[in-house]
Amino acid sequence: MKISSRALAYISILAGASSTAAAEKCLSGSFILEYEGDCDRETLVEVFNDQVFGPAKSSACDGVTAEEELVAQLAAAVPSTTIEEFCANIYKSQPEVPFTDILKKDENMTYEKAFFLGHSSLQEEVETTYETSDGSATSVLKEDGELVRAHYQGSAQTKKTEWPKLPNFASSGTDSHGQPTCTTSAAMCCWTKDRQAADNNGNCNRNTYSQNCVDKDPGDNTNLCFVDLERGEASTGNSGDGLFAFPDDDEGAIHCHGLAWANDVDDSSARYKGNNLFFVSMYDHMYQRGYVENVPGAPMCGCVEQMPTVTRSDCTEIDATERFKITYDSTTNEIEGSIALVDINFNACQGINHRNNDLWAYMGRLFYEGKIENTQWGEAGRIITNSDCDYAVEEALSKKALEPGYDYDISQWTNIAGRDNFNVNGDINELQVATFGAEALRLAMTTQTANLAEAPHGIIRRMCATCDPNMKEIFYRRLTPIPDGYDLLYNILHQRNDGGGNNRWNEDFHLYSTYEDAVNDENRWLCPNNSFNYGAPFYGECSPDGQRVRDQYSIFSWSPGPRAHVGYYIAKGEEEGLVKVDTHSIRGRDHANGMALESADGKTIYMTGHGRDIWSYDDDFNFKADDIVEADFTAVVKVGAQSTASPQSWSKSGLMVRTDLDTNSAHLSIFRTGLKWICTQGRRNKGEYSRTFGNCVANQPDANWLKIEKRLDEYTTFYGMEGADGEITWTKHTSEELVGIGDSSYVGLAVSSASYWQLETVFEDFEISQYYFPSAAPSISLAPTMLAPFTDINNLDLGRVAQSSAGSWDVTSSGSDIWGSSDSFRFVNYTVSGDVTIEMKVNAFEGDPAHNGYLYSWAKAGLMMRDTMGNNAMHYSLFVTGTQGLANQWRECTGCNSGHSRTHPDNPRPVWLQVKKVGNVFTSYFKYDEEGAGWTQFGATKTMDFGSEISVGIAVTSNSWGKVVTLSGTDFSVEENDVPARMLRA
Repeated sequence: MKISSRALAYISILAGASSTAAAEKCLSGSFILEYEGDCDRETLVEVFNDQVFGPAKSSACDGVTAEEELVAQLAAAVPSTTIEEFCANIYKSQPEVPFTDILKKDENMTYEKAFFLGHSSLQEEVETTYETSDGSATSVLKEDGELVRAHYQGSAQTKKTEWPKLPNFASSGTDSHGQPTCTTSAAMCCWTKDRQAADNNGNCNRNTYSQNCVDKDPGDNTNLCFVDLERGEASTGNSGDGLFAFPDDDEGAIHCHGLAWANDVDDSSARYKGNNLFFVSMYDHMYQRGYVENVPGAPMCGCVEQMPTVTRSDCTEIDATERFKITYDSTTNEIEGSIALVDINFNACQGINHRNNDLWAYMGRLFYEGKIENTQWGEAGRIITNSDCDYAVEEALSKKALEPGYDYDISQWTNIAGRDNFNVNGDINELQVATFGAEALRLAMTTQTANLAEAPHGIIRRMCATCDPNMKEIFYRRLTPIPDGYDLLYNILHQRNDGGGNNRWNEDFHLYSTYEDAVNDENRWLCPNNSFNYGAPFYGECSPDGQRVRDQYSIFSWSPGPRAHVGYYIAKGEEEGLVKVDTHSIRGRDHANGMALESADGKTIYMTGHGRDIWSYDDDFNFKADDIVEADFTAVVKVGAQSTASPQSWSKSGLMVRTDLDTNSAHLSIFRTGLKWICTQGRRNKGEYSRTFGNCVANQPDANWLKIEKRLDEYTTFYGMEGADGEITWTKHTSEELVGIGDSSYVGLAVSSASYWQLETVFEDFEISQYYFPSAAPSISLAPTMLAPFTDINNLDLGRVAQSSAGSWDVTSSGSDIWGSSDSFRFVNYTVSGDVTIEMKVNAFEGDPAHNGYLYSWAKAGLMMRDTMGNNAMHYSLFVTGTQGLANQWRECTGCNSGHSRTHPDNPRPVWLQVKKVGNVFTSYFKYDEEGAGWTQFGATKTMDFGSEISVGIAVTSNSWGKVVTLSGTDFSVEENDVPARMLRA
């Protein structure tokens, strides 16, 4: 039998004048009401009618209802108090047992604070026989926790237990009674350890405690997603904004159990939440099951909003039976109400959709009953996910400005494809990912810098975050060259076959568990029955020991794959060989994506592009354009090999000039289509419909040269054929006046596959030459550190010119080019007349350190003789270049196009350069051996009529507007042969 108690709420307010009271009531005399249920208007009226008004009703009460009489009786005793207020006072005045009375440690809750953090003696001690000489046990939980049992069998079921005044259980101010509460109206405990055996819970289940009951696991009922240190900071004192994630259920066994209550402080679930918390945390889980200790970084128990994010939690609700007694004494005109008896039972929560013992579902029930707000259920639902952990972890990382993924060593590995969190080439939520194309992968696999001799055909590494432990990392060693026309990566990512015989296990590849094994060809993987299952791409259901392992593959066009979060890598640093360069996804519809890779010599770009089309009102394609061009220009490129899994007639690759990066921008483009047609297309003004200019030219070869020239508002397109001698024969396609593009524009390369699948296009010798017409007078600026005169001709004032007393030179410059009919460069110049010889030793020619050492293939630096300082002046020059070897170039008349002779492709340093002028004949020479046999004539001898005075010196252009290059050299000299007294040597 449970012990009963009387919890009295005394309300003694004398009535007013007796005549007034008598006039308001029709019944006289004292009465007592006793009943089980709730204290509310409906219940009190019903009980009053059954026990008092009905039996005692007289003619004085004709026309009076029981409710009216109860109100009159209450008003006589407690003026201005409603029935609702009377009941609220009964609830509010209900006595409660202090939480400190349970364990009887101290009154300031020091021990309870440690307990709810998971670090009290009850949680950290373990039963053992080591501490006694007779082998008797110490730290026996049932003995140490005796006070917990006593409270459960007594006050926990018959009296109201105080809600602990601890930071763990106070998140957002107080309730309507001024007491601490939780924002979500829910609390939860999560345990990581079982310290008690023989209770059929957890794996501490043998009586040999000293060996088998130390740090054992509780019964696992949830997955721990992550711990956010900020949530529980008020309780734990852990500062910082760290986040600990536990993918793939790696946290081990965790057990979570919680409770929830109504926002109405008079609801029994709210009034007895302290009882429920005691039952869940101390009695049911510690005393009964032995579950103790916390998840690191979080409190053991706290408001749900302070706890780690988990996939689910068990739940207990209370069922309280209360007996009320209300007494009215007519002699004193006083009325008092009390809760005379309480009987509390603890049961599994009954949630929505018949989901019981589930905290999230129980909170759903409270919401639908109108007892909590949708925001409270929603906040709890972001912590108790009711699903897996993936989206919760991604959202938490995003809020902390963190990107999920695999942190690989970019000095050793390059990502060639990735999906979900391993997609480094686009939005992690995209299934349509940008990857290496077939040609780029073929080149990269055979030029991997690491262990190329041991594995000449390349090694691919697969990382899979969601795969089984021994499947997370697999290495594929290619045994044979990748055939032309075969897309190995597409076969791995999207197909379930052997690639038409081009990707056969034990013929074309082996699999390994480590990179070292792959390099050394050791510990090859085995396949069940010596048979590779090509329906499970890349790994074939094989394993290190030959056991069949299923569902460890990922089809990149599937969701989830069946495996998500997968990446593929090759063994080369990201800054070695093919290097990724920026592109823009112009997304007018739903396919635009892609990437671009540039060869080490800067001559070739391997560019991929998804995209619906470059057409209609909005374009959908991949675009590579580095800088805005604000002058007239000539853009040239060679469109070479193309590959795609889904050839489309109207796929497009080529040159584009575009006002901006909006999907409906004005543009003019010349494309090579999937039909092998050459088409000029564009949009005259922003927002208009696309159109074709001129007629497309059919039956083109597999490679075409394309060119766009802009002169003021006139745009002219060309296509060209390259002869055996390397000369290009250009054919004009169309010319259009397009004012809508504007004075500044993006000029670059465009690729659209016209399908879901990507198209790879190989571009060669892409070059933009800026043309200034009409040109202003050249600007001449002297740098503050200048030790020699120099002129910036149509050039940005970037870099410096430095000359040391020892005779070394460092000349840094930007510039768009020395080519075409106008030049843009820096010129360290001296005025001479007559015959002249200039020489210099070039020690180095280096790219821009601010752009990872970028050095364009046709960057130029060397010696120049120039008629005037105009940007279109005649000149004769000998240059070193970025990657094109020595170049002898000239302009034979003012404003003419440039000419060149490039017959020496070697590019070693140092190299000695010499240019001579005798009369009006110009000749260039070079040598590599200072002590050798002398100079070697190079290039063409040109006869040109310069003026009587000319400028000679060092010329440098980066051929990349806004980027700089630096020429370093020594032994620069200028010798005027017919004026012996005038000679400069530095």
